[in-house]
Amino acid sequence: MVVLSFWIVPFVLWLIALVQIAKSKAAAGPVVAWVVIATLIPVVGAILWFAIGRRSVREGGSAGGAVG
Repeated sequence: MVVLSFWIVPFVLWLIALVQIAKSKAAAGPVVAWVVIATLIPVVGAILWFAIGRRSVREGGSAGGAVG
């Protein structure tokens, strides 16, 4: 059961991140970039989305983070 949670928890985290990325009201470019990041490196990409992606999309910044 514990071993199964090591697969389910990251998958659910990745899935929630993808749904939120798809629902974001950003331009197509940042959305595609975030989907690629979250898909190529699932756990890290999802964590990055929750940490900086939602904020940067909300502020109108680029996919790479806050605009300076």
